[in-house]
Amino acid sequence: MWMRWARPDRELPPGGFAPVMATGIVSQAVGSAGARWLSDGLLAVAVAMYGLLLAAWARRVTRHRHDVAAELRDPATVFGFFTFVAGSDVLATRLAAGPWWPAAATLLAVALPVWPALMWCAGRVVRGLGPAGALRRVEGGWFLCVVGLQSVVLAAGALEPHRALAAKTAGWALGVVLYVVVATGVAGRLLRFGVRPRELTPPYWVTMGACAISLLAGARLVAQGLGTSPLRVPVEGFLLVMWGWATCLLPVLVAAGVWRHGVHRVPLSYEPTWWTIVFPLGMYSVSTAAVGAAEGPYGLVAVGHVMAWAASVAWALVSFGAWAGRRSGQKKWSRNGKVPRPAPSGR
Repeated sequence: MWMRWARPDRELPPGGFAPVMATGIVSQAVGSAGARWLSDGLLAVAVAMYGLLLAAWARRVTRHRHDVAAELRDPATVFGFFTFVAGSDVLATRLAAGPWWPAAATLLAVALPVWPALMWCAGRVVRGLGPAGALRRVEGGWFLCVVGLQSVVLAAGALEPHRALAAKTAGWALGVVLYVVVATGVAGRLLRFGVRPRELTPPYWVTMGACAISLLAGARLVAQGLGTSPLRVPVEGFLLVMWGWATCLLPVLVAAGVWRHGVHRVPLSYEPTWWTIVFPLGMYSVSTAAVGAAEGPYGLVAVGHVMAWAASVAWALVSFGAWAGRRSGQKKWSRNGKVPRPAPSGR
């Protein structure tokens, strides 16, 4: 399905690994809620998608490297590449327990050097825009750099829970700082320039997803030893603040979708960026349950389990949209002999 949807190689969007991120985290969420069979099935789907997309991207980099280089210089697409880092690390975190530890370690080893390389590309693009240009172009997809970094912290913690605590804590803190920087930019853009309904695209949900994954990474670090240090009390308090912020963002993002599609009648049709809605829902579920388990407000564990089922429903709806969109695309292709070009990630 995914190989056919993505043909030819040139049509692969930079954020193409978002389905892997979304499927992997929903697998974790429903697993923690007790649906082990569903969790294992979603994990198998995520691994299959990852392998197919990896092969397709290897061909694309080989055959169309000039196109890839151009996307790495484009502020609308460069941040989409962080989905590869996050997708790899979400799978690594999920596979770390049990006999698949070597595969998880390999995924982390592949993704770890990619994050700083992509960050260098993204930083170069942002510097080229200048402060005023960056303020005009910043949007929700830029939070993917935060998601990528915090996914590295999570994968490293899952593989080596009792080692390199200082390095993992430093990575987590850097991710929080990056979140604040991007959030300040997004807020500045919205206040100064506003946003048109068609510009309020699904990647704005990554605002909540990046907060949720930072929350989850912090909660895991507390459980792995940070909770025994003098930083425990301020970190736990900060995590509760982060959970409150992510919770407040959830109804705001839902209302934004109603404003976009219900009030302004922007057509509701499938696009690959829909997966950036599924991932935040799944991550919110897992992070909420983790905070409840780590800090004692056990009611949050139940909230996390309820959200796991909401995320699984969202996953099913987006999967159906992808399947229906593929069938529609096949019909168009059969009529005119051309493959329809998917919507660019982050636009």
